[in-house]
Amino acid sequence: MNAVSQINIHKTVFDVCVVGSGAAGGVLSSRLAARGLNVIVVEGGPKVDTRAAFPTHSMPFDFKNRKMPVMMPGVAGFEDERTRGVGGKTLLWNAVSWRLSHRDFKGYTLEGAGEDWPLDYSDLAPYYDQIEREIGVCGNADHLEDLPDGIFLPPMPMRCSDRIIQRGAARLGIQVIHVRKATLTRSQAGRPACHYCGNCMAGCDVIAKYNSADVHLAPAALNHKLTIMHNSVVCEVTLGSENRVNGVRYLSRETLREGTIQTRAVVVSCACVQSVALLLMSKSRYYPSGLANSSGELGKNYIPHFTGNINGFARELIGSKAVNEEGALDHAYIPSYMHARRRDHARSFAVQFNYHNRRLAPWARTVDGFGAGLKRRIKELYPAFVNFAPYGEMLPSSGSRIDLDPEKKDRFGLPKARVHIQYGENERKLFQAMRRETRRILEASGVDIISDSLDPATNHELGGCRMGNDPRRSVVNAFCQSHDIPNLFVVDGSVFPSASEKNPTLTIMALAARTADYMAERFRRAEL
Repeated sequence: MNAVSQINIHKTVFDVCVVGSGAAGGVLSSRLAARGLNVIVVEGGPKVDTRAAFPTHSMPFDFKNRKMPVMMPGVAGFEDERTRGVGGKTLLWNAVSWRLSHRDFKGYTLEGAGEDWPLDYSDLAPYYDQIEREIGVCGNADHLEDLPDGIFLPPMPMRCSDRIIQRGAARLGIQVIHVRKATLTRSQAGRPACHYCGNCMAGCDVIAKYNSADVHLAPAALNHKLTIMHNSVVCEVTLGSENRVNGVRYLSRETLREGTIQTRAVVVSCACVQSVALLLMSKSRYYPSGLANSSGELGKNYIPHFTGNINGFARELIGSKAVNEEGALDHAYIPSYMHARRRDHARSFAVQFNYHNRRLAPWARTVDGFGAGLKRRIKELYPAFVNFAPYGEMLPSSGSRIDLDPEKKDRFGLPKARVHIQYGENERKLFQAMRRETRRILEASGVDIISDSLDPATNHELGGCRMGNDPRRSVVNAFCQSHDIPNLFVVDGSVFPSASEKNPTLTIMALAARTADYMAERFRRAEL
């Protein structure tokens, strides 16, 4: 990556400043640099040595108090939401990669619930193709209307408990398919295939699992059009004359000294909550309630996925020999099926399951016994443990939102972002359907249930900077361009008008690729 010391960033006027280096920032900045634009990526966290920074193969007993750190002891990164490190959330994600379908993009038209996107599957399909080729997605062509097929490497093999669930679900007419992940099952572009070490959400030290730092940013920086500036926490997108942004103001993560970067366009890609927070902090007399917020919609319609864990033991596997089949965490998936059935709620859910491993076995604390007998019983149960996590779609509403805490500051003196969740009647009905259906599948599979979440928890942050055609009801247009400010873009999960039940990252990356093409063409026409 270009060393910042090789150029004077405070005197250079960049074409584009991208705030954030995760899935969206990596895709977008690499494409713009390839088109000849002078791009700077500003990241709040440090550079991360992805080969040595994570406790990928470590066990809890290797660390003090048997609590595994996110990074290896003494290594900086992921200290808070503003300083994860170059690569952002892609460093520690589970890499599950689904395409959204026509039903997801046009939910209001089809079902009268949620919000339509200002684009459809056909608009993103070619960008899904591009991203899947670049990052390497394993999976199987399942020919499901609601889960479009893509360009896949061979799927990960299902494990014993996956097959048991597959047989049980089939008795109910429910399909279990191979998971689709941005993880290589065949070597590609200098990256080796996954060796199934079983801890994808603790980093991947061979880069079989995609991360933006190694796969997009590092190669793009070689053309000398991309500069990576790390340890720099952006605290304001600055507004110049003629209603155009002209750069960013940042604080050094290490010294807290302030600096500025000049640019012709700004892309905010900090990941959902922090992107909204940055725009809310960027107030001026023209935008007193937050940058590009003339609609008053900024921060509203926060729509994270909601989930609940259900755990149990497959009777068929109790007492069987424990073998190393951790794999790459979850290898199988139950796609949405409720959307095609009669129900008393809108939208649907899907189920990720079996993403546990030997590093974390909290269920062992619930086993009765003592001494050798207790150990023997835990060993008997270990091969049989099954974990289910259904993910449901939250409908947009003004009650769920993102704002800034008026009192609490972080270590940079910046207001902390807050999220407010308000579950409506539809979410409550959907959550109960999720619990009921997952219990039904587990019981049909011969699984004794030992725990079941009574209340939902959230995951996959989405919404708060809605995309739409109407500037009165949305913040950005179909190309992630601010309705208010033509040279300001927001590209990450915050722009989702509706959530789907599917993991969002592949769609975020496809949106970033589409936005990059749009921006490059606007620059060619001298419109930015």
